Amino acid sequence: MSKYIFKTNINCIGCASQIKPHLDKLEQEGQIEHWQVHLREPDHTLEIDSSNLGEEEIKTYIHNAGFKAEAKPV
Repeated sequence: MSKYIFKTNINCIGCASQIKPHLDKLEQEGQIEHWQVHLREPDHTLEIDSSNLGEEEIKTYIHNAGFKAEAKPV
């Protein structure tokens, strides 16, 4: 399993609730094992654990959900 961390523009509870169904769906499908948004951090980081998806695939999902994502070193 790999851990991916992204700097995002998910900066409030409303934003988190908008992306939640997209990430929950990936979790239910077994594409990701876990995800978490850190709204209080300056970079509003999104952590995703996945054995099935790579960094670029995850970024595409985030962008398709209407948000920006920039990979950060783990």
